[in-house]
Amino acid sequence: MNATGAVVFLPREGNGPSLMLEELLFDPAARWLAESLRSAGVERFFVVCHSDDREQAAACFPEGTELVTGTTEDAVGQLLAFLDALEGKAVVITKPVLLRWDDARTLVNAENGGVLDSKDTGVYRVDAAALSAALGEGVGLEEALKERGDKFNSRGVWFQGAYPIRSGWEGRVEAELAARQMGAHRLMMAGVRFLAPDQCYIGPRVQVGAGTVVLPGTILRGETVIGRNCEIGPNTMIRDCTVGDNVTVNASQLNESRVDDGVKIGPFAYIRPNCHVGENVKVGDFVELKNSTIGAGTKISHLTYVGDSDVGERVNFGCGTVTVNYDGFTKFRTTIGDDAFIGCNTNLVAPVKVGDGAYTAAGSTITDDVPGDSLAIARTRQTVKKQWAAKRRARRK
Repeated sequence: MNATGAVVFLPREGNGPSLMLEELLFDPAARWLAESLRSAGVERFFVVCHSDDREQAAACFPEGTELVTGTTEDAVGQLLAFLDALEGKAVVITKPVLLRWDDARTLVNAENGGVLDSKDTGVYRVDAAALSAALGEGVGLEEALKERGDKFNSRGVWFQGAYPIRSGWEGRVEAELAARQMGAHRLMMAGVRFLAPDQCYIGPRVQVGAGTVVLPGTILRGETVIGRNCEIGPNTMIRDCTVGDNVTVNASQLNESRVDDGVKIGPFAYIRPNCHVGENVKVGDFVELKNSTIGAGTKISHLTYVGDSDVGERVNFGCGTVTVNYDGFTKFRTTIGDDAFIGCNTNLVAPVKVGDGAYTAAGSTITDDVPGDSLAIARTRQTVKKQWAAKRRARRK
């Protein structure tokens, strides 16, 4: 029977926080452990931690996790109630440790149960009712764990994927390397291809679809979800984004935004929070987007800033376009309709609207709304001084 519940202890060493609350690749070790167990089928968590660690610990485990502090009589009673509510087996973690995703599944779904601790890692799978009965009789937790379960054969893959976390800089280095291996290994199991898995950094909550290729120097962190058949990297960072299928992100950074199917980004693009990039959009080199919606099929090829803007479909941005969204006190929005053409080196001084199918001439500074299907030219008059260059060269002699 599957183990549907887990009891996790977050012990402290000395006066500092638990080692399980130290960050490994941008996420606390406790979150790595929680995600491993949750993905393996654990539905309920019971966490024992120091009172000063309670807030940090709560952020690492799923909503509905029961948290207790200390080993008071009330805490023991809560643990007994948690175990009594479970059916079958329970996972118990008593020491700082990381579990690979596949080993967590083996641990949770093993047909037989018992002690999984031949190397003193603090990882157990026991009968929940038996553990509850032993604790109710006053038996110590360690003794109850080691005596109230059927002996389990702990040889094989168990401890290839169980990484004890040690204190000190050496232990920290080991844990960081283990987390890096775990992140790439988990996605490779799901059909993601890594050209250099030891040169990529994947957080525990990241999801990537099968067929996607991750190139060296890629960092995927937070609540990032990436679709199928994408190419991510090289040298790319994506944080808390939702990315569709068949997307290319080359040497760029994306933050807290949504990118739809078929988009091509980079190299050297920067997408800041609260952007929605529509299907088949091109965001080229040295382009920055901020708090903007970009319609499907739009092309922003190079050297352009689009901030606080609502852009329609099939818009073409010429090189050097700037949406001038800030007057030093307030941010204003720019609205651009479908099929508009924004000429090179255009300044769109917000608040301003460019209608469907409208054009702006290269080098224009647009301060008034441009009606649909019209051409706006806003340049100073060109003055030509004949023979100016020849006269200047003559003065140099």
